[in-house]
Amino acid sequence: MFKQIAAAGALTTCLLASPAIAQDAPPAPADAAAEEAAPEKSELQLMREELERLNTEYSLMKQRQKMELAEAELQRTEMSAKAAMREAQLREELAASRMETERAKAEADAIRAQASLDSARQSQELAAMRAIIERRSVEQQMADSVAREGLAQVRREAVETEERAKLARSQFSEMKARYDTMALELRTELAELDRALDIRKKKDQLASSVTSDIEYRTEPFDNGTLYISDRRIPLNGAISSGTGSYVADRIQFFNNQCEEKPIFIVIDSSPGGSVMEGYRVLKAMEASRAPVHVVVKSFAASMAATITTLADHSYVYPNAIMLHHQMSSGMRGNMTQQQESLENSLEWQRRLAAPIANKMGVSLDRFVEMMYENDSGGDWEEFAQEAVELNWADHIVTEVRETGLRNQPGTSGASSPGFTAQMQKDENGRTFIELPPLQPFDHYFMYDPYNFYRVAR
Repeated sequence: MFKQIAAAGALTTCLLASPAIAQDAPPAPADAAAEEAAPEKSELQLMREELERLNTEYSLMKQRQKMELAEAELQRTEMSAKAAMREAQLREELAASRMETERAKAEADAIRAQASLDSARQSQELAAMRAIIERRSVEQQMADSVAREGLAQVRREAVETEERAKLARSQFSEMKARYDTMALELRTELAELDRALDIRKKKDQLASSVTSDIEYRTEPFDNGTLYISDRRIPLNGAISSGTGSYVADRIQFFNNQCEEKPIFIVIDSSPGGSVMEGYRVLKAMEASRAPVHVVVKSFAASMAATITTLADHSYVYPNAIMLHHQMSSGMRGNMTQQQESLENSLEWQRRLAAPIANKMGVSLDRFVEMMYENDSGGDWEEFAQEAVELNWADHIVTEVRETGLRNQPGTSGASSPGFTAQMQKDENGRTFIELPPLQPFDHYFMYDPYNFYRVAR
């Protein structure tokens, strides 16, 4: 038992002396040079970093308190083990003393039995034995007193250790309460900052938007000014696959919204394009119950000019140019196939150019003759004044007011969809854009004097 108690005490002493239970080393000081070189941070970032630092200090403090509690517990365990070892040692000594006392009593009985032989010697031995017994008794009493005092000391030290542990727990609770208070204050301040940011964003959004109601004019053209609402459809660039659906779907949508308010097709610049896609636009305009107004701001040629001329209401800026010409096509195949393609082209010209000729008050043949009279290549372009006189457009507009523009515009302007392609360079270093292949019986009706648009093969 003594060996087990001694081993327990040695183990406790080793645990207390182990560097793993020692207090945490203080964190390394921050590099002052690095702090001076660091860029200025926003107040919000600094507050977040302060919160992270407090979290770290709280974690270190919590770990340190745990280590102190563990050290106190180890001290109490060591003291208990020492007390138990001492108590066991005293009990063993008491048992030995008692055994010795019993042995002394047995010897006294033997002496008394032999008293008749040598009473004087027996009396002396008895006196000696009594002295020994008394001495042993006094020693036992002293040992018991020391044991009791040692046990009381151990108990006092245990009480003191418990008091220190209570004090440590109380200090930990106070520091945790302070941390919780500071964390709540920081969270509250962060929430206020977030609310301020939200308010700032909403103010910025409000500043970049027009909140007043849109005025929808039944007669949008007034004294040279055209008022365009949000019932607006852009038609820019080459008319290609998807353009017809894009315009027709929006005309249908605006008709479903209201059949009285005007719809606007705005052409900034378009060289024309697919006959079939352009014809879908014309049919959507023709079927629209709401009036459709077409305005050309810069340039409209070929199919785009046809759409403008055949609109019920059309407008051009004073310096805008419109261009009409005969349809051109790169035919392939044998002679019969080329003949069929030519007949198809002539039929499309009859269907599209004849209504323009009628609006001009001339025959289709005369319209073609006039193209070449005005330009040797047949590309007949005119500025706004002449275009209106030729009935290619109805009115010259001096100002266009986009009343439907309610949000601050981005960096890129709106345009109607269709093909999207990057410019390329051919083997001769000439820049071009490759158009998608046409559907059967379709033709590209567009103005392209520099062969900038090329059909994919």
